[in-house]
Amino acid sequence: MNGSSRTTRGAVFGSAGLLVGVALLSGCGSGDEGGSKDSDKAGSSDSAQAQSPAEAVQATNEKTTQAETAKIAMTVTTSGGQAQGKKVTGDGVMDLQDGTSKLTLDQGPNTIEQRVVDQVLYQKLPKKAAEQLPDGKTWMKVDLGELQTRGGGNKGLNDPAGSLAYTKSLSEKNVEKLGTEKVGGTKTTHYRVRLDLAKMAKGDAAQQKKLREQLGDEVPMELWIDDKGMTRRQEIELQVQPSGAEGGKKQKVKTVVELSDFGTEVDVQPPPSGKTADMTDQAAKGAKQSS
Repeated sequence: MNGSSRTTRGAVFGSAGLLVGVALLSGCGSGDEGGSKDSDKAGSSDSAQAQSPAEAVQATNEKTTQAETAKIAMTVTTSGGQAQGKKVTGDGVMDLQDGTSKLTLDQGPNTIEQRVVDQVLYQKLPKKAAEQLPDGKTWMKVDLGELQTRGGGNKGLNDPAGSLAYTKSLSEKNVEKLGTEKVGGTKTTHYRVRLDLAKMAKGDAAQQKKLREQLGDEVPMELWIDDKGMTRRQEIELQVQPSGAEGGKKQKVKTVVELSDFGTEVDVQPPPSGKTADMTDQAAKGAKQSS
């Protein structure tokens, strides 16, 4: 049983690192309902260029989610402690409005199929790890909404129903324009953003304190936004406390997410319930131990 807990808990928090990048690009429709695809297409590159850096970053939330869906590619690199040099890559599709997604994740010889449906994370583990699941199950699941309720999730960071809505409250001093670059053949403007943890906590002092303990005083993020105002690449770097390493050295987790093929079809279903083991309790306990 202890071996099973360690194995599945590790899988959960491996996925949590990946969800950091995904979450910041998903569920953006939860804030504002305004806008349409037609109004997005009507936006010109001239109007985008006329915006200040802060205005461009604040507007990308609505512009990107108006596309509804996209293909996604991501890379998560961990450094520090025993995780030094670990790298996970993934690609798949995502609904940008509600966070529904399907990804194939690769770490060395191991491949994990990951789905998020209705704020529930599902992972089909590699064969050796799946042997540790109870009753011969092949999929594990974690209810991310329940995890957040129980203190195992960061609002706006690893909840796929969260959003980029915090960008609307950024001031000019939080955003720096770095220049222009091509991402996947598309011309973009590169911005550096520093997230304000006080604003992310939305006035919740306890949540702000927890965010600072987990992430530090500042969270650096970089965005590449195209001439239509849509996010093409996002890079975020976090200092996180690894599970089971209380008092140990924090690890640096760098997540890079790229979006392309906006409007692509996204059809994701949860795996059969008979093949799924609910690991939400283990994930919540592991999160509390690492907080």
